[in-house]
Amino acid sequence: MKTQRNHAFTLIELLVVITIIAILASLAVPAFNMVQTQGNQMKGVNNCKQVILSLKQFAKDNNSSYPDSVANPMTGGIAATSNDAFRYLVQEQIVTDERIFGCPAGYNTIDNNSIGVAPGFGSALLPGENHWAMTGGQTDTTQGNMPIVFENPIGVSWPPNWNADAAGQIKPGRTWPGGKIIIGRNDGSVSVEPLSGKKGTVGPKPMAGGMDTFTQASQGIPQRVLNIIVGGTQMGGSYSNLPGQGGGLPPAPFGQPGALPPPAPLGGQPGGLPPAPLGQPGGLPPSPLGNQ
Repeated sequence: MKTQRNHAFTLIELLVVITIIAILASLAVPAFNMVQTQGNQMKGVNNCKQVILSLKQFAKDNNSSYPDSVANPMTGGIAATSNDAFRYLVQEQIVTDERIFGCPAGYNTIDNNSIGVAPGFGSALLPGENHWAMTGGQTDTTQGNMPIVFENPIGVSWPPNWNADAAGQIKPGRTWPGGKIIIGRNDGSVSVEPLSGKKGTVGPKPMAGGMDTFTQASQGIPQRVLNIIVGGTQMGGSYSNLPGQGGGLPPAPFGQPGALPPPAPLGGQPGGLPPAPLGQPGGLPPSPLGNQ
């Protein structure tokens, strides 16, 4: 009489199979994450290029100036953040899809392309709808290697700094894994570039002579950084739904929580505005919210 064989796996065989699967997974997951990160970076690079092209289009009709240097007819004031400057592009109908101001794995938590109606487009570039900071006071004729649009930093210092400990997280000032950010220059070139480190607060990677990408382009002269709105006026943003106002300086007086510091002087900066004092020809008009 024949006996029936038991074809079930033994415990040792099961452990071997599980071990092999775990090894394969440990090899596949990092590779998948790397491919996914590179794909997201390429989407961010393309968005950054579109933002720069939009700035160039605006400059053609505004004496080579970018929107942060031109008084917004909707508010009568100069942009205080990159959200304000980019909203001007929407108001001029140069940009019709605000999703170009986002970035995969970036600080832009709203992705609905709701921009409102003309002429103010008051729903465009609200808090959470912009990932990109920009260098203020520049023009279309500023030297080509000047970083003009880049991923939002943790502050408005020059050169900017980012938080490498927040790499891959949806947080303001975060970097990509490995301490990298996307930088777009005034000549239209955009690339993913390594920073000075992979942990903590990091700045641009130093170059020969002690300068970096930002300070070399500005010839060592500090420039004004227009950062994003991270959460409305109470978190340093500039957007508020005031009657007749589509953006501008926050109503909080300087020195109180939520207020933005006064813009740095632009005189004498490469490609910047003339150093004429406020109220004189060539000076910046005061923001209508500054006196509230």
